[in-house]
Amino acid sequence: MNRIIVILCLLLGTITMQAQNAFVGQHRYNGEHKNEISGYAIAGNNVVVSGYGGFGLSYKRHLNDRWHVGADVQQQWGKQLYSNDVQGGYRLPVWWGDIYIDGKLMYNRYNRWNANETIGNLSLTWEMPYFYLRVGESYIHWKTGAFGYTEPLTLTFGFGAMIRPRTNSWNIGLFFRNYDDFYYENWNINWGLNFYGRLTKQMYLFGELNIRPAGSMSQLASKYETSGKLGLKYAW
Repeated sequence: MNRIIVILCLLLGTITMQAQNAFVGQHRYNGEHKNEISGYAIAGNNVVVSGYGGFGLSYKRHLNDRWHVGADVQQQWGKQLYSNDVQGGYRLPVWWGDIYIDGKLMYNRYNRWNANETIGNLSLTWEMPYFYLRVGESYIHWKTGAFGYTEPLTLTFGFGAMIRPRTNSWNIGLFFRNYDDFYYENWNINWGLNFYGRLTKQMYLFGELNIRPAGSMSQLASKYETSGKLGLKYAW
């Protein structure tokens, strides 16, 4: 009986160590890989252009266990939107989690309206095993034809919760935020569900359902946009 207990404990320890070595969460880095590349498809519906779809590609390079840089591109049909960005960040280990200081420069081209948008964002994220909190500021400049407009500094905020610790190889969560991959709003909120799951040691499936109400800070307002995302991430 004692031998069986010892064997079960060893097996449980091995499974736990393997789960902790998995690359999971929005940022978490396990120290074993340097590169991550992601590809995803998106589809949705909103009150302006009805249905739309597109795809996106992302790349991240871990310079070491503290610093990372990356770039993203996205193309959407229906919205006639092209987007790209460059970004970088620093990880500061703290009690029960990590703090990330991230900067991003982003460009959006709205061909339908002949408009260009330039955004700079600086954010601080506290990522814990079950939760994350994010705050920051965004600089947003619009230009269409000869007319240009710079918005006042825009507050960035976000909150997410997972049903399992981030060290698990699969997870499901909820999020509440005023930004997405390629836009930062003022007080219009996105909320929804997301998930990820490890397919192999280096490949992960991820997805998201995003609901964006039309009202400002009102979750009872009529729907403006609903969208979904499904993709794969490969780390090496």
